[in-house]
Amino acid sequence: MTGTKNPICGNIGKVLPIQLPSGEDLITSLKKACAKQGIHYAAILSTVGSLRQLTIEGVAVSKTSKTGTEFASPQVIAGPLQIMSVEGMIYDSAKGEMDHHVHGLFADTEGNIRGGHLIEGGCPIQTRLVIVVGEITGVRMTERLDEESGHLVINVDLMK
Repeated sequence: MTGTKNPICGNIGKVLPIQLPSGEDLITSLKKACAKQGIHYAAILSTVGSLRQLTIEGVAVSKTSKTGTEFASPQVIAGPLQIMSVEGMIYDSAKGEMDHHVHGLFADTEGNIRGGHLIEGGCPIQTRLVIVVGEITGVRMTERLDEESGHLVINVDLMK
């Protein structure tokens, strides 16, 4: 993908504060709450809470990838972990299913910071978690394979 695509302007629709209970997976619960409210595309606006465990992927050097990088093997980090920051998006996969791309920073009980791409099913909530998402309207956000880079990218188009 060469150059910068002109930005497309969408709007913020519903703002959904979600309180997630202990033991639920952060990503699975986020996607269920969005689906229940009819939200297809969203951005994470704010998050507070803690996790029992964190499962993340990071970036690794690749000698075979066109960009020289690939996802590293997932890491599982035992908790409890305090959420310092979580950001990301909800969008459609290439198959038309709800998907996510969420990154976060987390502190363990010693104050060590860990971060990366959150893996669905591997981030159970410790005590409580409140996440606020903003619905993105007026655009369609769909993941697709970028032939030039060989990586999945999120394509944004105006809704018709």
